[in-house]
Amino acid sequence: MYLPTRLATWLLLLTSAAAAVGLAYSLSLSTITLFTSILALWATFAQRDVLARSLAALTLALLLPGLVSYITPEGWISTAQWQAWANGIFAHSRLETWRAPLLVTLTLALLALSLLLRQRARLGAPLLLAAALLLLCTQFIDRLIGHDPPTLLHYNASSGTLLALALLIATHIALVWPHWRDKRYVAGALWPATILMLLALLLWQQQQRHMESALYQRTHAEGDALITRLQSDIQAHRQAMRRFSHFWQLLDDVPSAPQWARQAADYHTDFRYFLNIAFIATDSQVTHVYPPTLLNRNIQGQRLFEAQPSGRQALAPVLEGKSANSTGLVELLQGGPGIIYYWPIKTADQTPVGAAAMAVSIPMLADILFASLTPEHATLRWHDSGSVLARFGTSTDPGPWQHHFTLTLGQAPLTLTRQPSRDYLLSQMPRLPSIGLILGLMLAYLLYLVRYTFKRLGEQHRAMRFSNRMLQLEIEKRSELQKEVEWLASHDELTGIANRRHFLAQASKLTHSLPLSLILCDIDHFKRINDQLGHLVGDDYLEATAKLGATLMAQHGGLFARYGGEEFVAWLPAADHQHALAIAEQLRRQVMALSLTHADDTPLTLSAGVVTHTQGEVDMTHLMQAADEALYRAKEQGRNCVQSAKTQ
Repeated sequence: MYLPTRLATWLLLLTSAAAAVGLAYSLSLSTITLFTSILALWATFAQRDVLARSLAALTLALLLPGLVSYITPEGWISTAQWQAWANGIFAHSRLETWRAPLLVTLTLALLALSLLLRQRARLGAPLLLAAALLLLCTQFIDRLIGHDPPTLLHYNASSGTLLALALLIATHIALVWPHWRDKRYVAGALWPATILMLLALLLWQQQQRHMESALYQRTHAEGDALITRLQSDIQAHRQAMRRFSHFWQLLDDVPSAPQWARQAADYHTDFRYFLNIAFIATDSQVTHVYPPTLLNRNIQGQRLFEAQPSGRQALAPVLEGKSANSTGLVELLQGGPGIIYYWPIKTADQTPVGAAAMAVSIPMLADILFASLTPEHATLRWHDSGSVLARFGTSTDPGPWQHHFTLTLGQAPLTLTRQPSRDYLLSQMPRLPSIGLILGLMLAYLLYLVRYTFKRLGEQHRAMRFSNRMLQLEIEKRSELQKEVEWLASHDELTGIANRRHFLAQASKLTHSLPLSLILCDIDHFKRINDQLGHLVGDDYLEATAKLGATLMAQHGGLFARYGGEEFVAWLPAADHQHALAIAEQLRRQVMALSLTHADDTPLTLSAGVVTHTQGEVDMTHLMQAADEALYRAKEQGRNCVQSAKTQ
């Protein structure tokens, strides 16, 4: 237990250092909540449970609004409303300023919830740590593989925050590992729920990328539609100017100023981005200009070859009656970037008398064509290779996607860049993937609790069955011991036959069948056997004699017992004196037939005294005394014989 605690302490010190550096470098909700999580863990180390839970609850409270904003449908609370509330709390703040990235929010929330649950396995703390670890791995992998186009939402933490999160999770694991590692039911409940969480994460990633890709294609299609409209409008004004130049062939003369103004007015009304429609004489002098604004009147009478030499190459062939032409991107005489279209003016006999010049102002064209768009949705930039010609849009928080389109005006290939704003993209982004991820984590948590309960009950059931089995074995063992004790209490341990106590108890029960006979016998010279051959041999002789006597007495319905030392006693109910003498004699002969010898090769012999009770109440003491006296006479008469006592 000491080593994991020490490791957890060192890990927490490293985590605190990393979080302090991150907090000093970037003050954001991610770093603030990371710091409060670390403080909660320090309070846990110090066994300040109330403080630890308070800091964990504070972490959850800080993360909750951001989490709600990720899963609330746009129709309920719009992105603009979230942004307005953010500005109301933090002036000039963005939505991403006051909420942490989604995966960071979930990781820190799960760690805080684990502390609130006091890291108890039965409340799901192991799954919360496993989920935090999976979310951390997802962020690491996501940062490694990258995305093209870049993701719309910031789901991952910065590198420093990821490192601090990894150390924080490692600290949690080191702190609780000694308590969980030997609990099989924790692992049994954890792995199915972890697989479900992994599937939820994979599904979330797939859905999120698919929806972001679809949104990316949609915003690109919006740019395509805008370019198509621009190209259509440009084609329309070129066709209109072609008709305008052909009109003058009907007059068969150089147009007068009133004629020019009257005819040009209709075209200028249709195409307001024409800065002017001018008649250029064959010597490149600007003769007529419409509309007659102050800037246009200032250029009237100027020779374009001299005033605008950059357009000479495009104008000269047109004045000679050749096909229509246009300049590249030039600085207009009225000021600002633009393109000038030149159309030849001829008489009916195809004699060139001048050229019609239409000056298109790029900023005016952009203002007119972009007027129908919403400036908060996207930023538009119309530029050539080096400079921005026109700009549209008011968004101060552009999104990560830029769509580039090429549009040719005259001889100038220009680029239109459309960059949707982040708030607009967020308002168009479905919340279903995030909702699905949250629901997946909740289902995994419920699955863990259910499996943990069943696994825990199963473990308790197995433990109870094991305890019952052990108890049963103990009862059986005690029963066997009890039987053994009872057997030892009534039997001779060496020979296995009944002992003196059992004999007396049983004999007192077998007194109803008269006559009753009692045989008391003794192995002759048994002490000499022990002294000369050893006690082991003596024990063998006793066992052989006891077995022989027990078998014989059982055949006659009697009881044979070891009375003490080398003495044996037999009780024969319903056996008269002569029958008892015959049995005793048979026992004596059978002992001699055992071929058991003394050290001098003399055979093992047995002496016996027999007494019979024929009437009245049995007095075991008198019977034993009479049998003992008969046994004594047998020994006096040289042993290896049977003597009879007086009938009682």
